[in-house]
Amino acid sequence: MVSAGWSCNPPSQKLETAWWSTQDISPGQVILDWDGPEPSVGAVLGAIVWTKEVWLATIDGRDFPSRTATGSTTAGALAAHHDDVGTRWTAMVSEYAADGRLGDTVIDALCDPPESFQLYGIVAHVLTYSAHRRGLARAMLARHGVLTNTGDPLDWMRGN
Repeated sequence: MVSAGWSCNPPSQKLETAWWSTQDISPGQVILDWDGPEPSVGAVLGAIVWTKEVWLATIDGRDFPSRTATGSTTAGALAAHHDDVGTRWTAMVSEYAADGRLGDTVIDALCDPPESFQLYGIVAHVLTYSAHRRGLARAMLARHGVLTNTGDPLDWMRGN
């Protein structure tokens, strides 16, 4: 997950151990009703990746993606999956922005009933909830005694 800007420097523990994805730090925590509960660090971080997958499927007209790849997995596997999904997400946003199409309307056929959204609203939604979840993940990691950075995108962009 380093590529997402929330690198961790655990003093004596590795994120590859099971606690990060299985231990409920915040039982009953629900960020968005339709995403379900996110009680563990792994659930929160997995939701960041899965949300992008769902929106990419909506925009591309594909079927609803499985949550398997973002479920109970190792931190390394989730990071690798995020690298792939993040690359596709960034390419989609860049392409639509370059073509002046961020105002395009997207019909979300994955919703029941289908709903329509403007693409810039989808991007704003993903950015907002990803930032919120990154903050929650940092706080949850701190409860495990794991040191994290500030989460400031400016620091990440500077390579700090």
